[in-house]
Amino acid sequence: MTEAHAELDKPIAARSASAPLAAEPTVHGEHPVIRLPFNVVINGRSLQGHALSIVGAEATGLIDPQLHGRVQLATLVFNFPGYAISLPLDAAIGAGAPESGTVTLRFLEPTGPHLPQLRYILNAFVGGDLIGVDGLIRTADKPEKVRSELPAPGRSVSRGLMTGIRWGAFAGLGLLLVGFVGVKLYERLFVLPVTGLSTITLDGMDLRAISPGQLDFVNPAASKGEIAFAIRTTSGEVLAVSMPCDCVVAPGAAQSGATVLAGDTVMTVAPKDAPVVISSKVDGSGLRALASGAHAEVHMPSGTVTTASLDAKELPGLLRSATDGAAIPVTLVPAIALDQSTVGSPVDVLIKSDPLAAVGRFFSFNGPANEGH
Repeated sequence: MTEAHAELDKPIAARSASAPLAAEPTVHGEHPVIRLPFNVVINGRSLQGHALSIVGAEATGLIDPQLHGRVQLATLVFNFPGYAISLPLDAAIGAGAPESGTVTLRFLEPTGPHLPQLRYILNAFVGGDLIGVDGLIRTADKPEKVRSELPAPGRSVSRGLMTGIRWGAFAGLGLLLVGFVGVKLYERLFVLPVTGLSTITLDGMDLRAISPGQLDFVNPAASKGEIAFAIRTTSGEVLAVSMPCDCVVAPGAAQSGATVLAGDTVMTVAPKDAPVVISSKVDGSGLRALASGAHAEVHMPSGTVTTASLDAKELPGLLRSATDGAAIPVTLVPAIALDQSTVGSPVDVLIKSDPLAAVGRFFSFNGPANEGH
């Protein structure tokens, strides 16, 4: 093994930049040599490269004669319009042809980190994608394909059909999106769900406890004047409440033995021909909406949907006691007669405003006639 090969077998960190090589092996060997414009920078001096391969390079320029046969850090520079690519690597410096100023470089690590970029540039240059112009590497201009000015009739019809289908699909998706946004906006601005419990009940009266205590006796089948229920107070006294009429008792009456407070509803009674109504709880904003023309949409357990409204006679008193945060009991009169067999069933109630009526009210309150008020 020669001294030059022994030097190449050492790690890069162990190589001395000033250690000479005893011999100068072949630079390119069997690797193809490419002629392309590039520069080599060694110790701050720039040399004009004229031959390059994967394992070595040849350049022309002035170099310190003492560097011949030594290992140096060389930088290959490829100049493109507006930018340059630099690839640093360790190379053994050869004298080449001293009479013409030629210098040879033999790369110590041909498979080093610079290999992918160097291979790409060489392959692109050989393939014609890159060309050398005025000492720079440029992208080769490829002729554009000449297109026929008159397309085939069959392709034109099919292309127009596909274009129409695409535009139709886009229009359909746009309409679906607009509809979805419109529905959500309507629900947000004009629909107010009633969160409290709403039930079907009779349009009657509530018989309430007149004193705190325990229900000692409850008789939902009592006739007019008979005892409907009796309360044993905490003092041991028994207070009785009579049935006010030959009434029908709504489901949900309290059971005997239950403890009640003064004012608690024990049972709801109504005449036998009393209409069926909806008992619910609505806050101040819902009451104001109903007073302004909104309607209550009632969803029955059977799936039937009907509308209901407030009793006009009760509305003034309800509005006086309404607040935004608290819900107060209200009675909603359904638009269709409900059967008494549905009494006690829970229902869902939505308060819906008419958008056109809301817009009309807005302009009536904010129109020119009310300016300055």
